[in-house]
Amino acid sequence: MNKLNLFPKLVITIGIVFGIAGVAATGAGIFIQSFVVDQLVAQNITTPDDATIPNALVNDIPTALSMSEVIQRHAANYTGGLTYAEMGRWAVEGGDPAGTSNRDLALVDESGNLVPNAARNTQLTASGLVTSLSLSAMAIGLSYGVIALGIAFLVLGFVVVGLGYALLGLITPEVAKRYGFDAVAVPA
Repeated sequence: MNKLNLFPKLVITIGIVFGIAGVAATGAGIFIQSFVVDQLVAQNITTPDDATIPNALVNDIPTALSMSEVIQRHAANYTGGLTYAEMGRWAVEGGDPAGTSNRDLALVDESGNLVPNAARNTQLTASGLVTSLSLSAMAIGLSYGVIALGIAFLVLGFVVVGLGYALLGLITPEVAKRYGFDAVAVPA
C-alpha cells in the first residue's frame, strides 16, 4: 500500500466524522426545540389582554417572553416594585408589601400565628414563573443555534470528504481515472 494514500483517506475519515457530528447536532437541536415547545404547549398558557402579544398561546420565544414580562409587571405592581429579597417574611399592620422579618413587629392572626407576607410569596411565585419562561425561550433559541451548527458541520463534512477524494484522485491512478483526472506521477 502506498503511504501517500494514507493522508487522503484520513481526510475522508475526518470529513465523515464531521458529517456524522452534523447529523447528530441537527437531530439534537430539533429534538430540544420540539421538547421545549411541547412542554410549553402542555401548560396551556395564554397571554392576558395587557401582554405585548395579547391572547396568544405560549408556544415560542416571543410569546414566552411576552408572558414573562407581563407576570413580572403584575408582580411589581402588587409588591410596590420590591423584589423578594427586599421583603420581610411576615405581614405587618397596614398591609405594607415590605412586611417584616422581625417577629415582634409581625401581624398575628386570631390563633396567635404569624401571618405570612402574601406580597413576598407572590413575588417568589412570579420569579419562578419568569425564570421558567425565560429559560424556555433561551432553550428554543439555543436549539436553533445547535441546528444551524449541525447543518454547518454537515456541509463542512461534505467539503472535507470531497477534498479527501480529490487528494486521493491526484495520488491514485484508479481513482483519478474514475473521475476523469490524470494522477500525479509518484516516484517509486
